[in-house]
Amino acid sequence: MLSLSACALIEEGNTLLRSIIPQSPAPAAPFPPAPEFPPTPPPSPPPPAALTPPPPDQVRNEIFRWFLAAGYKEFQAAALMEHAQTESGFRPCAAGVGDLRYTFQWSGRRLQQLHEFAHTPGCPQLDTQLAFADKELRGEPRFACFWRMTTEEAAYAALRRGFGRGSC
Repeated sequence: MLSLSACALIEEGNTLLRSIIPQSPAPAAPFPPAPEFPPTPPPSPPPPAALTPPPPDQVRNEIFRWFLAAGYKEFQAAALMEHAQTESGFRPCAAGVGDLRYTFQWSGRRLQQLHEFAHTPGCPQLDTQLAFADKELRGEPRFACFWRMTTEEAAYAALRRGFGRGSC
């Protein structure tokens, strides 16, 4: 009997609570279906537009600026600028006689190494060519004399010998 009266009290209490506390609205529509797994990837971006090489006057300035920023002295950067003028006329994608290519007219194994460095079989961006030239200048023993020179003329002469497969 106690259990009946306790249940009755609980039922009466629940009725009283329902009349005092407003009822929550009916549940909303069920959640939308989960997306398929894995989700469809977004579309690929369009390929970058072909970059045309900058004009010679811009190349000239960029060569000087790039080598100064890389720690070269002004006369060294000027010698490299002069060398680019002689080799390609400041045309980053110049093709010379035989397999001579680009700003500093690389050929043979050095041209192959440039392409490997740039990860492209075609004309590398100017800054990539300059980075490769810097790598050669700093890493090849045949350019040791370039670093010992103290004038633009002497540095240019060392470049002509070094890039021309000669040595100091």
